[in-house]
Amino acid sequence: MNHIPLSNIKAILLDLDDTLYAYKSCHQAAYEACMILASEKYNLFNSDFEAAWKAGRDKVHQDLHGQGASHSRLLYAQKVSEILFDKTNPQFALEIEETYWRTFLNNMKFKPEVEAFLIDAKSKGIKMCIVTDLTAQIQMRKWLKLDLGRYIDFLVSSEEAGIEKPGAYMFELAMKKLGVKAEECIMIGDSEEKDIKGAEALGIKAYLV
Repeated sequence: MNHIPLSNIKAILLDLDDTLYAYKSCHQAAYEACMILASEKYNLFNSDFEAAWKAGRDKVHQDLHGQGASHSRLLYAQKVSEILFDKTNPQFALEIEETYWRTFLNNMKFKPEVEAFLIDAKSKGIKMCIVTDLTAQIQMRKWLKLDLGRYIDFLVSSEEAGIEKPGAYMFELAMKKLGVKAEECIMIGDSEEKDIKGAEALGIKAYLV
């Protein structure tokens, strides 16, 4: 991020997942913890859990495409229970979700250079807003884990906006909260399609990281 110029801007829009921290390693640790729970407490084979998770996740994505809830691990786990037990098992679903996110959060840390960038931007008086897909509750938990309140002023989640990136309203809502125009801010994210093209469609200069 150190290559991104911060002169002549009033605000920064920032993606969260895989931009400020590495998502994949956190997800893998969390997913493996869920398989262990499913095996040890519910006597499920890893292969059965993996197949049900994929099928459940794909079904949720299909049914809730473009909504923050399409990423809900609780809904994934509910689908897993319905596939493997032929009924909804709320205890199983809630335990899987909590295990997933507890493990995920425990493995989160800033990517190299990210915190130094945030400190520099904050020292320059630049306001910042997280613009992120997924549900508000877990993104707020990630915010607290990384202690983003030291640097970041606002959060916009796709659950709050009712649409995911690259939907224009995600960026428009962030700019409204920050009190800036498109030419006065920049967007930083890891997705060419969602972060970069979504921002550039509104005239916001964007940087891929």
